[in-house]
Amino acid sequence: ANNLERYLQPGLLNNMNLAISGGNEKFDYRVSGSYAYQQGITPNTSLNTGNINLTAGLNLTDKLRFETNVNYNRQFTNNIPDVTYGPNSMIYNIIIWGGADWDIDQLRNYWQPGKEGIQQIFAEYQRYNNPWFQSYEWLRGHYKNDLYGYGKLNYQISPNLDVFVRTQVTMYDLLRNEKMPYSAGSYGNDERRGNYREDARNLFENNTDALLSYNKNFSDISVKASLGASMKTFSFRSNYATTNYLATPGLYNFSNSLNPGQFANYKADMLVNSGYALVDLGYKTWAYLSLTGRYDQSSALLQKNNAFFYPSVSLSVLPSEMFDMGPISYFKLRGSFAKVSGAFTQNNIGALIGPGYGSGYETPYGGPRYLEAAYTIQQRYATDQSASFQRFLLDPDLKPETSTAVEVGADVRILKNRLGFDFNYFRTIDGPGIRDLGVSEASGVTAFRTNGVEILRQGIELTLTANAFKTKNFTWDVLVNYSTLKETLNKIDDNGTTQLNQFLKVGDRTDFYAGSAFARDPNGSIIYSGGLAVRKSQNQILGYTNPDFVWGVTNSFRYKSFTFGFQFDGRIGGTIGNYIRQQTFRGGRHIETVQGAMLIAREEDTKGNKTWVGEGVVVSNGAKINFDANGNITNMSELQFAPNTTKTFLQDWISRQYATTEGILMSRSFVKLREVTFGYELPSALLKKTFISGASITFTGRNLLYWAEFDDTDVDQFVSPSAGRANLQSPTLRRYGVSFNVRF
Repeated sequence: ANNLERYLQPGLLNNMNLAISGGNEKFDYRVSGSYAYQQGITPNTSLNTGNINLTAGLNLTDKLRFETNVNYNRQFTNNIPDVTYGPNSMIYNIIIWGGADWDIDQLRNYWQPGKEGIQQIFAEYQRYNNPWFQSYEWLRGHYKNDLYGYGKLNYQISPNLDVFVRTQVTMYDLLRNEKMPYSAGSYGNDERRGNYREDARNLFENNTDALLSYNKNFSDISVKASLGASMKTFSFRSNYATTNYLATPGLYNFSNSLNPGQFANYKADMLVNSGYALVDLGYKTWAYLSLTGRYDQSSALLQKNNAFFYPSVSLSVLPSEMFDMGPISYFKLRGSFAKVSGAFTQNNIGALIGPGYGSGYETPYGGPRYLEAAYTIQQRYATDQSASFQRFLLDPDLKPETSTAVEVGADVRILKNRLGFDFNYFRTIDGPGIRDLGVSEASGVTAFRTNGVEILRQGIELTLTANAFKTKNFTWDVLVNYSTLKETLNKIDDNGTTQLNQFLKVGDRTDFYAGSAFARDPNGSIIYSGGLAVRKSQNQILGYTNPDFVWGVTNSFRYKSFTFGFQFDGRIGGTIGNYIRQQTFRGGRHIETVQGAMLIAREEDTKGNKTWVGEGVVVSNGAKINFDANGNITNMSELQFAPNTTKTFLQDWISRQYATTEGILMSRSFVKLREVTFGYELPSALLKKTFISGASITFTGRNLLYWAEFDDTDVDQFVSPSAGRANLQSPTLRRYGVSFNVRF
């Protein structure tokens, strides 16, 4: 029986939107609201999202105008699912390690009789958990408020000169809690006495700026120049608290901690003062030059080098505006250079401690990281507190991080814009950043925090647009995208260092995927010993995670009041590890383990008979395999080989084969039918005598077809290239929807 299919439920997403706008000569406004309810495919999971937006403007005088925008968003749910590897995961319990010999429907009443609230029912009690128990008792709440708003006062000094002052606020508060019931098992919670946790975060950011702008045309030359200043104040607070088992089952409160709990807090403040200028110059309608410059002073850097300047320049020329180019209706050449500098900050931030299992949750941050070494206080030995010191040296001449980008491109349209082609080449050097570089252990520290490491990213982006067919009642439009990206190590430091680590030296690709590898003979056959594959002594580069290219094709059709469209896209190339394939084989849950020769060998395993023979060779002359420091065989000429004939248990062979990274490699290539839409616009004649000005209905299907090397992993949605593999994941869904749009 397919327990997962009978455990999951159909998901549902319901969106409602309403917008009202109005105004007169002095005042204008727009108010919109939306509410979305999403029922998860996992029982007892959902997400509610509400949003309110207000935009308004008031002309105080003919020259003075006030504008404001406020947006509030609220997310809330009592329970969200967790599928990350471990006993906390429904996929782990049902698909990976849960056998097929139990019926999930018989476990819906998940408490043992007479032990309600204390002991769950499941097929075994060593590590795993009843999925129904997880859904209805092991609850993870999520409550988040986001607020964004600004007020802007604009004054027209003269027809060519204006100034504005603006202040804007971005803030959020988040509370995530976890109610872990008695008898729930996870890594690090072997006593199964339950726990309660809270993760609270608050961010406040205020940006206040003033900008003076001049705009004037001098015959064939247009000039727009601006001079401004800004101040950003940033504040972030985070608190994390957890019990150390519950004294009383079902009471989720920190005062109910059986042992002293764990508590952590973090705060970060930052101040950035800035001055900036920009100039846009235009000559007739065919040449445009833009120059910008910005000067920042940030508290997130050492005072010695906490101020920095970064410029940009862009130029575009339109030959099609200079002279008649025949069938070419539009031709634009463009190029740009930009240097961006920044302080020691990070984009996102997660929980301070975390439970030690499950998926983490990161929120937008943009705040400082601590430059200097500090003590970390935490529980390391039973309930005793300990302090550890971050042992690194800080470069006293530390400078801001930098990134330099160059782009060139062209935009060409022919046949009265019926056919368009856009090309862009980019080359970005990220760095030198602020990095912890390795040092000798004899120094007494683990790293030297300094400026270093430059990563070169370059590639192309191509877009083709075509109005393939057009009549009075019918149109067919095509959009094709193609892009590439290559990342290499450009430089390590100013001392001429060429090797960054075991796998990476200057000029090498940085997206390598390394792991354990099989030892092979000169013909590429796997070498066996004792019936099991021999591994190389050191990890090896097994491939590269970035694809060779990314592509997409969108077709849009319109016939009278009907619309139809579909989109295919995908990636070609790239190598990752298939973690789901690895773990389902090791857990005996992969379908191939009950098919063909594996089925026979699996049955013989239960009888104590070794019958499985791995395909490969053995060293037949008794010589020992020698490896060098890089894991390469150094005495291949001394080795003689013969086919492997040693029988072993299938389970032992799988444990070695699929615990080796090379044994779980898969391509990142995929093709997906991303979306299909069909719509109909009601004729205006039907609505003429109503208060409705327009109405339409659209049917949508998403993720309808998918092709990849293996169908147990959606490499499109659930792969982290930095990790090199996919973690456990809930099944990717085909989504079907209908939307109504009514205009008044």
